[in-house]
Amino acid sequence: MQRETSNDSFLEYGSVYRHPIAQERPELIHQKMVAITRRYVSQFYCFNCDTYLEVQSGIGVVLVSHTTDTRDVKEFAMNRFIHIRPNVYFAIISTTQRLEYDLYAESNYSLHATDFPSQYEFLAVLPRIEIQKILGYYYRIRTPNYCFRGEHHEFFEFTYVDTGELETEVDGVLYHLKEKDIMIYGPGQFHTQYTDSEHSASYITVLFDMRNLTPVEQEIWYDALINRVFHYDQKINALIKAFVRESTTGIPYMNSLMLCLLTEIVIRLLQGTYASPMNQTASTVHQSAMDELFERIIAYIDENIYDPLTIPEICEHFSLSRSALQLLFKNSVDQSPKKYINDKKLERSCQMLLENRYTISEISLRLGYSSIHYFSKSFNLKYHMSPSEFVKQNLQNSG
Repeated sequence: MQRETSNDSFLEYGSVYRHPIAQERPELIHQKMVAITRRYVSQFYCFNCDTYLEVQSGIGVVLVSHTTDTRDVKEFAMNRFIHIRPNVYFAIISTTQRLEYDLYAESNYSLHATDFPSQYEFLAVLPRIEIQKILGYYYRIRTPNYCFRGEHHEFFEFTYVDTGELETEVDGVLYHLKEKDIMIYGPGQFHTQYTDSEHSASYITVLFDMRNLTPVEQEIWYDALINRVFHYDQKINALIKAFVRESTTGIPYMNSLMLCLLTEIVIRLLQGTYASPMNQTASTVHQSAMDELFERIIAYIDENIYDPLTIPEICEHFSLSRSALQLLFKNSVDQSPKKYINDKKLERSCQMLLENRYTISEISLRLGYSSIHYFSKSFNLKYHMSPSEFVKQNLQNSG
């Protein structure tokens, strides 16, 4: 959160006061000032006497420092009446379109308008990442030996591997995506997608446009987002699950929320490129341990997906209470363990249906459902079609 000039940490630079200064005081001079929005600041004022700033309109931030080193600069949200101590460097930035303020100083003042050796970057709360439009979003299920020969287009394409493994070639470079991996293709990048003879793949594709990027933003964001595989991250995984759930609700503002979720996913991916393992706090170490435990549990579920898994069995295997298991799944995927297991069984049933080796009754039995009726009902609730309709639709698409 921002600190205000009324905060105790501002006292080494100045203070705030309650009542405006009487303009007829002869020992003070008065000047009306205007501040604008700026991202980079190099020039700071430094008076040898007490200085008083009184905001008349607008909202702003005061930058203060005891030295000309930008690393020592501190930011404070401005209260209306501010006193700056002598020999403190300060600069005013407007966070509204314009900020007007009165400046008072002693009549025998001495002012140094100082250019710092390096510029200070003020990071205003602005939408630096703006996804303008989602052009399409699909859940794709591919059998072994699937091959998409490739394309390029003038928008971004997000790929998240839900299950299985996927090969992709981007501008002549081969990448291997495993379960929970993410890759983003940039505008103009030629890319292919295929599965090998041993693996199928279920993955999410989202096509989207970002606002026109400046050359600097293109260089920074392209380097961070494209030509790389992002591996499993608990927060991002939960956001993707929320995106998928939201895409099927049909309620008002669904599309706006999908844009927000996709924007947060992209921001989290960008933030991850700046993470430093040397700066882990105790809380992040604990979170890493929880993430590792969760990964072991979902690996155990995958390995035993054909068995009638029960929650007590999982709790006993990992020495967890039922409430601890519920909380772990809530924090990781925003689902109950029971729903997660059922979703996984249904995803596996899709693969089995496409393999065309088993009847619907056999699939229901192999996945541990109590009856074919319960299996069909669960399948319909998740995919909004019956298992037989799913097979028919995919046969038509492949034909």
